[in-house]
Parts: sequence; C-alpha cells; structure tokens
Amino acid sequence: MLNSYNKGKVFFGFFTFVVVITCLFPYVTLYSFGTDLQPWSICLIMIYSLVILFYHFYFPKVLLFLIIPFFTALFLLLVSNNFYDSIRSLLGYASVLFIPFAFYSILLRNKGVLFFSLKVSTIIYFIVALIQFFYDKYFFSFLLNRISTTDSRGVTSLTPEPTFYGLVCLFLILIFLSLEIKNRNIYALLLVFQILFLAQSSMVTLFLFIFLGYYFLSKMKVKNFFFLLLFSFVLFFSFFYLKEFNLDSRGVRIFEILSMVLKSPMNILMLDASINDRASAIYFSLKGFLDNYFLPNGFGEYANYVGWELPQQNVFPPDSTRIRIMSYYGGVFFELGFYGLFIPLSYMLCMVKAYKYSWRKFFLYFGFINTILFSAIPLTFTFVGIYIACLLYKGERSL
Repeated sequence: MLNSYNKGKVFFGFFTFVVVITCLFPYVTLYSFGTDLQPWSICLIMIYSLVILFYHFYFPKVLLFLIIPFFTALFLLLVSNNFYDSIRSLLGYASVLFIPFAFYSILLRNKGVLFFSLKVSTIIYFIVALIQFFYDKYFFSFLLNRISTTDSRGVTSLTPEPTFYGLVCLFLILIFLSLEIKNRNIYALLLVFQILFLAQSSMVTLFLFIFLGYYFLSKMKVKNFFFLLLFSFVLFFSFFYLKEFNLDSRGVRIFEILSMVLKSPMNILMLDASINDRASAIYFSLKGFLDNYFLPNGFGEYANYVGWELPQQNVFPPDSTRIRIMSYYGGVFFELGFYGLFIPLSYMLCMVKAYKYSWRKFFLYFGFINTILFSAIPLTFTFVGIYIACLLYKGERSL
C-alpha cells in the first residue's frame, strides 16, 4: 500500500503531466469558451505555481521583473471600463509571469515528463496533420473552437489556423534546440517539415528565413559583416535607378508587383489584407506607446486610438483591423507603457544566462526571438513562456 507521502507524490506527478499537456495543446478543449486559446492551461499553471510557492520553491531573480507588468495589468483592470478585454489581457500577463516560473520548476523536478511530452506532442501534431492533409482538413475539428483554412492553404493540425500550427512547430524547434534531449535534431527536422509542407504558413516560413539570416550573420566574421553592409547599401540605392524602368509594361506579374513596390513601397500593404493588419498593428501600437509618452494606454483603448489615427494618415487603408493588437510586444508596450519594457528585459537576461559563453548564439537567438515577438503572437501563447523557462534552465545548468 502506498503511504500518504507516496500518494501525494504520484498525484503531483500526474498533475504535472496534465499541466504540461494542456500547455503543449493550448487550443484543444472539449468545451469552447469562444476563444482560440483556451483558459485551461493558464488556470492550471496558476494552481501549479501556487502549490510550488507554498512548498517554498524560490522565484528565479530574472523572472522577478515579470511581476511588475503583472501588477500593472492588475491595476489597469481595476480602473478599466472594459471588463471583458481587461480580463483577457490580465490572463495574458499572468501567462507571461507564471508559465516560465512553472516550467522552470518542472525542468528542475520532473524534466523527464517534459522531455517525453515534447516528443509525443511533436508526433501527435504530425499524425493529425497528415490525416488532414490526405483525408479531411477538418479532422478533429470538434476539439477546437474553430478551424480556418481553404483548399489552397495548409492544414491546421490541432490548432485553428495553419499559421498557428506553424508557430507551434517553430517554438517546439526552439525548445528542442535549447535542451539536451536525445535525438533533438531529428525532431527539429520533423517540425521543419511540418512547417514547410503541412502548415504551409507564409509567415512562419518567413520566420525560418529570418532565423537563417541571423544564423549566417552570427557565423560571419567582422570583416565580412562590413562587406555585407556595404553590399546592402549598394542594393538599396540601386532601387532608385530601377524606378526609371517601366517594369509593369512587361506583362509579368512579378514585374508588376516589383514596379508597384518601387514606385511606392507602402503599396505592398494593399496586396494582402493579413500583411496590412499585421503591419498596421505594429505601427499603431508603437505609435500609441510613443504618443502617450511611454505611459500605459490601458485595456480596450486600442480601437479608439486606431479609429482616431487612421483618417489622419494615408499609408494603411481605412478597413485596417482595429479591434485587437496583432503584435506581442506591440500590445505590451501600448497597454502597459514603459512597465512593459520589463518583459523583454527579463527575456534578455534569461538569454544572457543561457548563452553567456557564446555571444554568437546569444546574437542569433536574442535577435530572432525579439524580431518575431513583434508579430501576431498572442500573449497567452504558452510556448513563449515554455521557451523562456528552457533558456533559464539552460543558464542555471551551465553555471
């Protein structure tokens, strides 16, 4: 018979496994709350965090900076007139604080559970995506709030959209590369395959090329870097001479697009609504951050701000998305003001600890993660916090 101590240990181990699974499949639910990312993961994470804090598990110093944005968000909730949006935002900042803390604890106490779950989840996402690709794109849709795809787009696996599926795969790659997991390169290659051939997300494919760009820069010698910089300047100024050629008269679509971009670079925003929405979210959120003198704008104010700003400019079309901020850092800076700067500061310190013996790797991962976090990644996206926890664990193990 198990004594009470062993029973508690078994129960806590099972609870840890449930927490990990809900965070690795954040879109899956049997009951939908009307949102893509379900609240199960953050609710369980907060319970888990309270339990380990009760048993005197210390809070890592570099994560203490994340307490400031959380309490700022809590204060803004109390003074906000938009309760629903405020609760959603508060849950986002709770995710930013508690997910790295909880998963750092899991890595120290039960890393085998996380390592096993990472491998299994990679395979599950892959199998479901294969079934959708060859049989039915809406396979397992009953487990999700919605599925949005078309015959010309990729599959979604256990996420609502191909882009979200691609983001899950991308962060799983980063997590595998940050941990000493057996056969991690094989799993990383399998995830790259899923991005390119199953999810087929143009945004995440672009992120892969950005990663390669940072990778080659990190391997480059200083002398070669200056040559690349010189070449970039020459290429940039050569575009002004190309303006003189009537490229759109050639009757080739790529020339027409190139001609449009050369005559007015911002016309690229008119070619694709999703590009426009993402670009406008970054622009208006950062502009709002600056216009308010780095002070918090609060929750639910973005729509009013964009509604006021759109008629006063001629870059973004009037139908640009104004309901929510489609940018991780953009949303943080707009809502919290300079208090939001503690989030990238904490992330930077975790990377410094993880790659303190290799400035090239620090440049690679610091540049990449801070680039993509300006994109349309939700605050409640659990994989960001898991990745930060892995970096913190990596830094602690290398001491």
